[in-house]
Amino acid sequence: MITLDEFVERLCKLGADGKRPFPRARRDREILIQSIVQSLDSGRTYEEREINELLRAWNRDVAPAIETDHVTLRRLLVDFGRLERTANGSSYRIGFPQRMTAFELGVYDVDLAGTIAAYRELVAKRRAKARRASAKRARGERG
Repeated sequence: MITLDEFVERLCKLGADGKRPFPRARRDREILIQSIVQSLDSGRTYEEREINELLRAWNRDVAPAIETDHVTLRRLLVDFGRLERTANGSSYRIGFPQRMTAFELGVYDVDLAGTIAAYRELVAKRRAKARRASAKRARGERG
């Protein structure tokens, strides 16, 4: 089972730090896929255009570090059974594969975009503090 703390920590590290392709590690992949599915409404059917817009928004707001396009993300979701599509590919709905990874209940309440924004702000503050400390050391000043 993936705990709330692990989910948030890995989502922040994967989604907001640096630039990287979609992960191959199963646990990391499941965390990112879950974060995408959480932005969808399980009770409705989406047109392809709507899914594309949602995937672009996810990539922009939740996982800007993941270097992939909405088409690849959509294909991953279908391949892993988290999205089902009609035979003609015009509409999609959330799928429920037989062997889903279990997540602690608190994971489903995470404000994904807010969590990533807060994490990025924290990292920026840490980097600024480190730069100031480095500049002080370079000038020979003491703490």
